[in-house]
Amino acid sequence: MNSKIQRGSSNSGVAVVQGSPRDVSSKRFDLIVIGGGITGAGIAQDAASRGLSVLLVDKGDFASGTSSKSTKLIHGGLRYLQNLQIMVTLESLRERELQQKLAPHMVWTVPFIVPTYSNERFKNLKIGVGLWVYDIMALVDQKRRHRHLPAKSISALCPGIRTEGLTGGFVYADCRTDDARHTLEVIKSACEHGAIALNYTSVIDFLKENGQITGVRLASDEGTFDVSGSVVVNATGVWMQRVSELTGTPSNTQVAPAKGIHITLSKERLPIQAAMIVPSAHDNRFCFAVPWYDSIVVGTTDTEYSGSLEDVQVTPEEVKYCLDALNKLFPKANYTTDDVTGSYAGLRPLIRDANAKSTAEISRHHRLERSTDGLISIGGGKLTTYRRMAKETVNQVVKSLRAIEPDRKIAACYTAHMPLSGWSLLDSPHHIIQAFVETAQLDLGLDVDTANYLPTVYGKHTRELLMLIARDHRDLREKLSRKHPYIAAQVVFAVRFEAAKTLEDVLSRRIRLTITDRKAALETADKVAAIMTDELGWSAEQKAAQLARFRKDWHAQ
Repeated sequence: MNSKIQRGSSNSGVAVVQGSPRDVSSKRFDLIVIGGGITGAGIAQDAASRGLSVLLVDKGDFASGTSSKSTKLIHGGLRYLQNLQIMVTLESLRERELQQKLAPHMVWTVPFIVPTYSNERFKNLKIGVGLWVYDIMALVDQKRRHRHLPAKSISALCPGIRTEGLTGGFVYADCRTDDARHTLEVIKSACEHGAIALNYTSVIDFLKENGQITGVRLASDEGTFDVSGSVVVNATGVWMQRVSELTGTPSNTQVAPAKGIHITLSKERLPIQAAMIVPSAHDNRFCFAVPWYDSIVVGTTDTEYSGSLEDVQVTPEEVKYCLDALNKLFPKANYTTDDVTGSYAGLRPLIRDANAKSTAEISRHHRLERSTDGLISIGGGKLTTYRRMAKETVNQVVKSLRAIEPDRKIAACYTAHMPLSGWSLLDSPHHIIQAFVETAQLDLGLDVDTANYLPTVYGKHTRELLMLIARDHRDLREKLSRKHPYIAAQVVFAVRFEAAKTLEDVLSRRIRLTITDRKAALETADKVAAIMTDELGWSAEQKAAQLARFRKDWHAQ
């Protein structure tokens, strides 16, 4: 069940999966990072690129927690600006611009529409002023500034929108991404710089000498192993306090888990041509409706959560909250639960604020602390600002290392200049992607949807995926689901290069079929299990167990 990602062979250029926790038990690392979400991934990347020896571990799969459950946005956060979280907004806008350069295939500019109505003049004025401030803070040029479109244009972009009193709508730009894929690509980047990343490997205890942490005790399906580390970072999000308690020195930072759920609908059922702000029918919040792959993601809710951190479920009431918002804005659509193609729930690791009346008002800023036994913990923050959070954390790690080795030379942060997925800052992504699309169609016979989709996932490493299709004796061009662009080659690639070990890993995070179309994911499970059996050598019993677990988990969604 455990996987290690490390630099690929010389003819590959991508990370490969091999090894186990046993391989690291005799090593000593400069840094051990606990938590394989986007925060831990960013810390591992930053530290490894500075020349530190790094081990990253996660008790589950990479990005299996909060980092695969977001609204799929890299954005400045109009809601944060509304709550006067100015610094969070400013930092997010700066990082948004940078991420478009570092992951050009995956972080795309998307137009967002805010409908305006005649009976909401004060609200419209507020939004307009807010968007002017948003543009100024983002330093956008005149061509990219927000604008107001007439009602006719808004109706064309958003078919079925309520037209009574519609005066038009503001249009502004933000960005979307694939959160789980983004996390995985950051981990790959860390490993290209020498880090080792293990999924399905739990930290069950801390090693100490003279009251200071000197390593961790790991548990996997291969047994228990002690690993030494000069510094340990706790980047486990909503599990931060639980991990700190293992040290016997609880964290001073209180995490307030905030639950957010999303639903997905097909583009045929909600045929919007841009992302939208959808006001709630029940409170003063709003949802996003975001075109994402071949679906529309709608959400999110924002409520304080006190249940199990391991079993976060979408409730019928939460689905209704999202559907009610859609039905208010699209009154003739009559959306019901039958239209929901997928749903997911996640927890935001917010830092508790005594002055906040609700989780929506809690700042999305992060907090960094170092306990008396040396454990460094990072909490809060958001997907968009992961790189800055990582930089601040690794700077603290460097201080701790220099206390041990005063004369050691350690490089400064360089992640602002490190593109993901094989890109170079000198590349012309558009032309390279077009070449991949043409090769996929003309040389390999892939259909247009698949050919256009693959580069949005693999970036410049699409080359390796296409080479895999061309060289494998099996027909890896076969679609996993007739209605979707996913193909068999992606399953093989996920196992060989991306540490995928379960059906859930593949269908929920390496490709996102459980989100975009849960029914299709269940129908596809047998086909994916057969491919994984070939790759991993599963026995008949192991294959059956994988299928039973996946069906149990996803039939219940």
